[in-house]
Amino acid sequence: MSTSDLLVTPAQRDRAVEILQEMYADGRLERIEFDTRLELALKARTRAELNGTFDGLVARPVPTFAPAAFTRPVAVRQSEGRGMGLVTHWLGFPTFFVGPALVAASAGKQNPVVRKHAVEALNFQLSAFGIFALLGVVTGVTEGFTGFLFPLVGLVWFVLTGIGGLAALLGSSFRYPFTLRLIK
Repeated sequence: MSTSDLLVTPAQRDRAVEILQEMYADGRLERIEFDTRLELALKARTRAELNGTFDGLVARPVPTFAPAAFTRPVAVRQSEGRGMGLVTHWLGFPTFFVGPALVAASAGKQNPVVRKHAVEALNFQLSAFGIFALLGVVTGVTEGFTGFLFPLVGLVWFVLTGIGGLAALLGSSFRYPFTLRLIK
């Protein structure tokens, strides 16, 4: 029995999905290709099938999945930039998108972790600003009928901004839902 005939563990399948998500988030995969490869990874039963999920991704490191006997789970947390990541996300409270934009333009140039958090916070705050503006227009057109949505949208904005900051502090790579990622 060769290594490629061994069955895939759930942890290996999860790691392959994480790698695909990172590649998609970095813009290295289009949505359709991401969906196709994600489906292949989730259906993979052997290591050969799982490794085949990454076929054709030339000039990029291709992960291979060694037998489970040779692997150890390693928890890697980047401590550098976590505090500034928290500040970046929470700057959205008083400044909306201005604070994260300033952090991305300044501290984000020296630290890629801070830049990642600043860009994510900036995209979310811009999306939230757009939603509030659109809701304001719709409320004006409907003569106040949809005004009840402001507190609900505001609560979601408040909670997600808080969660983003806490996730940055914990070293997680948090991605906001409902976000147009205009800034890369």
